Amino acid sequence: MTTPSPISEGPSPASLRRASLVALIIAAVLAVTTVLPAEYGIDPTGIGRRLGLTQMGRLKQELAKEAIEDARADSVAAAGDSVES
Repeated sequence: MTTPSPISEGPSPASLRRASLVALIIAAVLAVTTVLPAEYGIDPTGIGRRLGLTQMGRLKQELAKEAIEDARADSVAAAGDSVES
């Protein structure tokens, strides 16, 4: 007969806090160095410019503005068409 192995207790609360803090720091660094430049064209560190992310983010913002302007023009044209009818 074999003896049952002891049940492991899992990580300690201190190690969970430390792991959570490290994950939070990594997430913040990634947000500032990659997400902000790529999504919004904001590059506080300069890394996004070196990686080409800032240009991509600025282009994305310009395209979003053009899409909004096109949607406004379409709605104005549609409103003008319905008034004429």
